[in-house]
Amino acid sequence: MRRMWSAVIALSVCFAALVSAQEHSLIVLSHSNFTVYQVDVKTNRVINQFVAKDQPHEAAITPDMQTVFAAVPEGPHVVILDAATLQQKGIIESEYFKRKTPEGNPPRTSAAPHGVAINNEGTKLYVGLERGEVPGLVVYDIKAGKVLKKIDLLLNGGHYMAMQPGTDKLYYPHREDNRVVVFDTKTDRVTKIIPVAGGPVGVDFAPNGEVWLHQDNDGSVAVVDSKTDTVTKVIKTAGQGAGRIAVSRDGRYAASTHRNSGDVAIIDARTKEVVANVELGKPPYLGFPLFSPDSRTLYIMEFQGGNLATIDMATMKVSSREKLGKDPFGGVIRRTAVTK
Repeated sequence: MRRMWSAVIALSVCFAALVSAQEHSLIVLSHSNFTVYQVDVKTNRVINQFVAKDQPHEAAITPDMQTVFAAVPEGPHVVILDAATLQQKGIIESEYFKRKTPEGNPPRTSAAPHGVAINNEGTKLYVGLERGEVPGLVVYDIKAGKVLKKIDLLLNGGHYMAMQPGTDKLYYPHREDNRVVVFDTKTDRVTKIIPVAGGPVGVDFAPNGEVWLHQDNDGSVAVVDSKTDTVTKVIKTAGQGAGRIAVSRDGRYAASTHRNSGDVAIIDARTKEVVANVELGKPPYLGFPLFSPDSRTLYIMEFQGGNLATIDMATMKVSSREKLGKDPFGGVIRRTAVTK
């Protein structure tokens, strides 16, 4: 009997730890009102916010969930925020973030630091320069608090990037060049350039090592084998327009958003088939999809509508839609209870 109760207690402790590990909040970036929000997902209420000097576009969070780096392309800078309070802890400025030759009308002098990613050890931040005279990556030492170098890539259209868990391989899509740069952050060298037709922008990772890419130009999704860094499957979603992609942590589903058609394509990650198209109305101009840590919920930033939409993955239907800023687009999950 004692053994039975010991087993029951052990299982209860494990279950409690698992539930605790799923607790999280959302860090959401809203463009035109220059605001970064922290949202309590239990109440859908804003619990913290930070107002930037210009539009915050992309964000990355350290592995310990303590610090958020948010890129402000027209700053041009990256703000360093306390992930629990969104209080500013610092700012990253660099001559690399500026253009020597202004462009546009009115002329802009920013090289547009846009995409950001952090290596798995939490020691280096990578910042993509979308409008640099010579595009590339700026490397920032997080512990030392200083910019280390710029790495020239010579490709155009780099907008968003992401670090593969466990491998420290950075995947950096370039939609104007129809290629994806694979970058080894341990050696800071390019290891491969993958041709991907359709304007690759969004990228996320499955637990089995697959890399999933959303294409802005044709709304398709490409799947890459990260062992060989070659495209193994292209999925036609029937969606149209720009968007991003997310893969659930359990590896069961991928979600690809589409601006023009106003839908989210839900793809079975094992069969590589679209199993649902969730309509969110026109024109919501959809931004980031983000899965909850337990994979049961999908959050969608509605850029045009100014809402945060929640999709219940059990029914694949919208379960709530809450007003959030003016035009929420980017974001990250912050796990508020982490078990080792």
